Amino acid sequence: MTGKKRVRVVVVLPFLSGEGGTEAVVNEWMSYFKKTSNFDVSFLLPQGSMRDHWYTESESVKVFRFAQVFRNVHFLRNFFGALWLALKILSTSADEVICLSTKLIYEVSYLQRIFHKKFKLVSWIHFSLRHGQDINLEDLKKADFHLAISSGIQSQMRQIGIEESKIRRIGNPVSKAEHIIPSSTDSLIRFVYSGRVFVDGQKNLRELVSGLAELNKYSKRWTLDVFGDGPDMAEFKALMTRKGIFDQVILHGWVKHPFEQLSNADCLVLTSKYEGFGMVLAEAIARGVPVISSDCPTGPADIVNENNGYLYKPGSVRMLTEKLILIVGGKKKFNHKLLPETVSEFYSDSYFKRLEKSLVYFSH
Repeated sequence: MTGKKRVRVVVVLPFLSGEGGTEAVVNEWMSYFKKTSNFDVSFLLPQGSMRDHWYTESESVKVFRFAQVFRNVHFLRNFFGALWLALKILSTSADEVICLSTKLIYEVSYLQRIFHKKFKLVSWIHFSLRHGQDINLEDLKKADFHLAISSGIQSQMRQIGIEESKIRRIGNPVSKAEHIIPSSTDSLIRFVYSGRVFVDGQKNLRELVSGLAELNKYSKRWTLDVFGDGPDMAEFKALMTRKGIFDQVILHGWVKHPFEQLSNADCLVLTSKYEGFGMVLAEAIARGVPVISSDCPTGPADIVNENNGYLYKPGSVRMLTEKLILIVGGKKKFNHKLLPETVSEFYSDSYFKRLEKSLVYFSH
């Protein structure tokens, strides 16, 4: 893009917890665009964030701190955040404004009309359109273009009538690992879960517990490391106790870099009812750890294949148990050193090339 005008982009973020995969991806954007001269990218947090340790406030990252005061009072946080966002949109000269929620798309499209702004409005949704919370499909259609993080979301967009030419599938960026995590060296197979603790919600940990309880009928030669916390932790502990697996589980709580805590691992397991991408799957594979995942909407099917793990039908504890048994029984040996190449399309170099092409395309 030498000699060409820089593409000016504003990314508007919803209220985030500060601990999820979305934050990790946004942080990758912040780091990358700080170093490139082809794009002028800034980030707006009109409602702040539940926790603010995941980003560094700078000239390109602007946070409405007053909204932080009302982080637990939704109405006031939304109201004051909307006023602050209106001032930012009024003063922007961006070529593109990217929104991470349909509510923000609605607000920004309204502001665009009343302020007579010419920027292109772009959606960047991080959950399945059919399952994510507070997704309004009619508001989604107000965007001029769409960044899809998985083929499943791309397909859902087509199903609601969005033209293929307005969608660009980019995936999510995954960093190459400096170290490969080897398989366990003792007699115990080491399973790993990393994510929020929801027993019957999105992460569906009841299914994981049920599968492991069934696995115990075949073999008790395993442990499970759990990295994460959430509102269902007490229920999760009680469920594991009732199912007789609690003594085989190590609860680490929330850890910023969970894979750095693992000297060895045999398989990461994800039993989600839905995802957007399934970032933790790609992160595990990039470090040489095979995975078992529900083939849920949307994302895992883009990442998991016969060379790096297993997919099973969501809701089928029997199929999940069969995959767990395959890992414990060693029926198929995964070469931990070869696994990282199976997710190479998501490594940052490839990802940001796709993203840059998309942003240039949207701006024309």
